[in-house]
Amino acid sequence: MTRPRLLVIGSVNADLVAYAERIPHAGETVKGRRFSTVPGGKGANQAMAACRLGAAVTFIGAVGDDAYGRDMLQYFRDNGLEPARVKQVPGSTGVALITVDDRGNNQIVVVPGANDQLQPADLEECGDDFAAADVVVIQLETPIVTVAKAIEMAERWQKPLILNPAPAQSLPEDWFRRIAYLVPNEHEAALLGGDRARDFTDLQEKLAGSLVVTMGEKGVLFRRNDRVVEAEGEPGGTMDRIPAFSVPVVDTTAAGDAFVAGFAVALAEGRPLKEALRFASAVAALSVTKAGAQTSLPRRDEVEHFLEGIR
Repeated sequence: MTRPRLLVIGSVNADLVAYAERIPHAGETVKGRRFSTVPGGKGANQAMAACRLGAAVTFIGAVGDDAYGRDMLQYFRDNGLEPARVKQVPGSTGVALITVDDRGNNQIVVVPGANDQLQPADLEECGDDFAAADVVVIQLETPIVTVAKAIEMAERWQKPLILNPAPAQSLPEDWFRRIAYLVPNEHEAALLGGDRARDFTDLQEKLAGSLVVTMGEKGVLFRRNDRVVEAEGEPGGTMDRIPAFSVPVVDTTAAGDAFVAGFAVALAEGRPLKEALRFASAVAALSVTKAGAQTSLPRRDEVEHFLEGIR
């Protein structure tokens, strides 16, 4: 099999993680059990996850000239993710303040830092990277104008683009007709106009591409676009569902990013949509069994062994 090539554009954060029995209410202080500093950021998480799954990954991002930024660049090199397209700018690296409770639920505050300095001009310099990619992946932790430029360049080079609309925010209406795959969680899907009672079919109706809604332990809702339906010879129309894998939950921090990466890698390998989603679900399931963001991301052999064990 030809090694899949991904272009991931997005954020780099230092994740400062506190583990406690429960997440405090407003104005309340609770005693934590332990603390760690780990590499994070949705863009970096997805790029590193795809790298561990065997893809050739080009990652476009930005870090500060502080200790966190230097550590991030070295971490990427040490873990097989070439940071040539990650620029270093004056100021602080992005930081995420994360609290994780004993059930694996989390609460996150993100300070963007250098991520706000990733600009459309940085993408214009990367035309060759868009041309070489099988799939382009982006999220919403960088400026909205940069996301718009990524969509424009993916169209220019005729590359399928996955948009993970997180953190949740409203999107320009024309984007819904221009992206190949929209991958929100259920809260993000609702903010974008989807109705849970209708299984978000109203959101799918706005899309030219395919909708994939991740719902944690409730699994994944999805609907194929007309092109994929025709290619797979399967009926479209209603939302379909893939159940979640049952695993012990330690930390859900990077589950969504692990899912997006697994999905992108599987699509780049040419897998049918439903098969790609099952692979992505396995990647996400394994990620929640370990603590931290990038420290929890599984390798390809772990995913394949896991799937073989449940067939």
